[in-house]
Amino acid sequence: MKRSTRICGLAIIMALLTASQAWAQAEEPDPEQQEEEVDDAEPAPADEDEVDDEEVDDAEPAPADEEDVDDTEPAPADEEDVDDTEPAPADEEDVDDAEPAPADDEVEDAPSVEPEIEEPPAPPEADEDFDEPWPDDDDDEWDDDEWDDDFEDFGDDIDFVPLEELDDAMLDRITPVATFPFVEHSGRLRIRPRLRHGFDLGTEGTSAILPPIDTQVPQDQPADPDARRLRTAELRLDLAPTFHLSESFRVHTDLQLLPGVALGADPRHDFFVPGAPSADRRIMDSSVGDPLPVYVREAYGEMDTFLGTFQAGRMLNHWGLGIFANDGSGPDADFGDQVDRFSMRTRLFDTYFMAAYDLTDSGLASHVPGFDQGHSLAVGRLDTANQWTFSAFRSPLSREERERQAHQLADGSPVYNGGLYFSMRSQEGAFPFDGDDFDADDTQDPIYRGLQLYTASPWIQFLFSPEPDHRIRLELEAFGILGSVDNPTSDRVGFEDEEAPGETPDINCFNDDARDDFPAACRTGADGERRDRSVRQLGVAVESEFNFGGRSTFGLNSGFATGGDEPNWGYTAAPGDQLDFTRFSPDYHVDLILFREVIGTVTNAYYVNPYIMATFLDSGLQHMEIQLDAIGSRAFDAAGTPGQSPWLGAEFDLSLRYIDGDTFVAALEGGILFPFSGLGATEGTQRLNYYGDPGPFTDDQSPNMAWTVQGRLSWNF
Repeated sequence: MKRSTRICGLAIIMALLTASQAWAQAEEPDPEQQEEEVDDAEPAPADEDEVDDEEVDDAEPAPADEEDVDDTEPAPADEEDVDDTEPAPADEEDVDDAEPAPADDEVEDAPSVEPEIEEPPAPPEADEDFDEPWPDDDDDEWDDDEWDDDFEDFGDDIDFVPLEELDDAMLDRITPVATFPFVEHSGRLRIRPRLRHGFDLGTEGTSAILPPIDTQVPQDQPADPDARRLRTAELRLDLAPTFHLSESFRVHTDLQLLPGVALGADPRHDFFVPGAPSADRRIMDSSVGDPLPVYVREAYGEMDTFLGTFQAGRMLNHWGLGIFANDGSGPDADFGDQVDRFSMRTRLFDTYFMAAYDLTDSGLASHVPGFDQGHSLAVGRLDTANQWTFSAFRSPLSREERERQAHQLADGSPVYNGGLYFSMRSQEGAFPFDGDDFDADDTQDPIYRGLQLYTASPWIQFLFSPEPDHRIRLELEAFGILGSVDNPTSDRVGFEDEEAPGETPDINCFNDDARDDFPAACRTGADGERRDRSVRQLGVAVESEFNFGGRSTFGLNSGFATGGDEPNWGYTAAPGDQLDFTRFSPDYHVDLILFREVIGTVTNAYYVNPYIMATFLDSGLQHMEIQLDAIGSRAFDAAGTPGQSPWLGAEFDLSLRYIDGDTFVAALEGGILFPFSGLGATEGTQRLNYYGDPGPFTDDQSPNMAWTVQGRLSWNF
């Protein structure tokens, strides 16, 4: 058995020797040793144990080691490796068809036959593309040009497939396989210093920004009546880890640590606090607004099922450009729209379909008096708002889908994204107090509301890259809110007799049958006046981006939001009167001063925004950008402005940004606003914002110019 094993091993080695030139060159025996071991005219028998002592006619056998085998001599072989021209010792089953070969010990007396001596076979010809071995790094004969030519010839034989031509199945196969569970980290650290000058417009009440308090205190002799400049620096840290529990289960979170913290509040420098210094004197806790160490913006679970993806919890809500629903994920955002939702999303024909139930207002909730359950319980059902949301859209959600769209653009094909967002909201009633004021011993009567709202928001996006250095983007979003509310006030309704109204409603509007029989009564107050209002809101935003080669990008953005005739953008009007004003999300930024700060958002206005941006010092991952914006604005309804005039202002903004890939952004921005008469004060109208209650304006006032310089450092991870 041992001898048979050696024979098979020798046969395998012989096969490798005759099949590979490179191996033969690397393992070529020394010429002097070869002369001693091999006779060119005589065959060499195998090992002593495998060949009989009887001599072969006219040949002198030369002993050979197991490893010293000449390429021109017969070698032992197995069933498959048999040399037809040379005798080879074989096993009992290994018989050469041309020459008998001595077997092992069981056939020691077998006669030997003189083998036919032939010329040694020529080594196999090497591939013309690889006629030289791979050179060493220190080889003096290395020729870069010659090797480059050989590699180019070799590369011509390989079929390369561009990445954009890979099909979906191939992309799925090259996607890295994850090991569960794991955590996907993302977030942002932002530091934002801002200098704002004259944001109060000098009108003492037509801007949402108050003047410096130095102009008001001390009351008799203000410290600086001419002060107009405010400085602040803010810190915000967002953490948004996603916990991948398995391939089908995920938990999404979004946390703000130190939200809205104002820099520059070191209590160690406060030397005028009575008492002995304490350890907490070293804790920096200043913040803008209420101090919250951690604010949870998002926490929801996600599960993939055979029907689609199910989501449940509190999540950020975003749609299209973000004028209606904006998740606040932009680098300069401050808020973010949230929704408590149970939803199911599925994909069909490259289109996503989503249906959801939103808990927009669960109504009055409190602990049951006398029974502390450790959690809030709903007190009733009549004040609960019900909202159903549906959407159908085509937009990349996963990394693979984003890559496929990028490949499609690189191939010169246009990309279309878009969809429709639709929601229905209803609410029967409401309590005229907050949940914190609930008192089981002194309950108050609810207010019949009768709210029915329908919201629709179409969105479309067109992307096109006809050439590698050309880029076109056109995007539009609109939203409209239609509906009615029977009683938008905090007054009771249900009075049928308009001529002799009483203090107690005649109709119980919470009773469906009574409300259906007397619909007008449920819209009438105790004074006999109608309370119902119809809702008609419309907003549109358009963005464009063009780059036809080179370093310059330009475009034109525009939009409008409808409004009403209540002064001060409807902010100081009764709740029902505010329903006439369409309001964009405050995280949709058009400028630096007017809509973002002085008014607070786009409402009751038209605007047009041409811009141009240039890129320079581009080194691949790092580059710089400079952008110039001009924003002109006009009121939709002049009666809804503080100055009762349609023209609002002209603003010019300049931004300089240093960008390092997707990781770091440093921006320096400046803007100047030239306000027009629509932002001035009108005698007899109510002030929008001011210290104390000075009453209506006593005379007309023209607004003053405002300007700002802002910085932003943002680390994304």
